[in-house]
Amino acid sequence: MTRDIKAKDIKRLLLRVYRRYQGGTISEAQATKETSLLNSILKAIEITDFEKRIDKVETKLFQVQIIDQEETNG
Repeated sequence: MTRDIKAKDIKRLLLRVYRRYQGGTISEAQATKETSLLNSILKAIEITDFEKRIDKVETKLFQVQIIDQEETNG
């Protein structure tokens, strides 16, 4: 069973890359590659989370519109 990766997981991994680079364990080129990949994943997570939030707001607005129409029509 796998769990969804969250933004905080990516933050932890980015910090790990930074520490490995600062410690000389990985090269600048490797750190750049890993950071780029992690930032792409982070952006996808942020967009997905944003879409979920927008869907919730749209659903709520639709419900309010239905209630308003029912009240107006009697």
